[in-house]
Amino acid sequence: MKKFLLFVVLVGVAVFAGWSLMNSFNNATPTPSQSASQSAAPSETSSNNPEPTPTQTQAVKQKNASVEIISADVDSGAMAINVVAHATNVAEDGGSCTLVYQSGAVTKQLKVKAESNVNDTQCYPMTLSTVGLPKGAGLVSVVYDSVGYHGSSAAVAVTIK
Repeated sequence: MKKFLLFVVLVGVAVFAGWSLMNSFNNATPTPSQSASQSAAPSETSSNNPEPTPTQTQAVKQKNASVEIISADVDSGAMAINVVAHATNVAEDGGSCTLVYQSGAVTKQLKVKAESNVNDTQCYPMTLSTVGLPKGAGLVSVVYDSVGYHGSSAAVAVTIK
């Protein structure tokens, strides 16, 4: 029984000490400090050669992406145009592919993500609904775009029946 009472008292003391310690940290007021990279005196900068500020953006010249349509077909039952494409000279994540369908004066687009593969960048499968599109011949092409690359494929003929 004495051991049990001693155990309860020790646990109580430990809990109280822990609570007191945590409470003292919560009520502490931070004091300002000066880091080694800050100096007490203001520094002057020369305005003869101003450097670009973070708000100024510099245009990034995109490299040419070689885009190839692997397959393009019309699934009349599903009322959809299915296109598979990739950028053959790019292996990166973060880009996008845009399927462009054109038939006469009608143009319809579908944008999907693209992801890096071993040696190229593959577009997610593109399925464009044919609902509302005119029946007959049309052209599909794919545009790849990322921060560093841009390019478009040759057009491929498809026929909506």
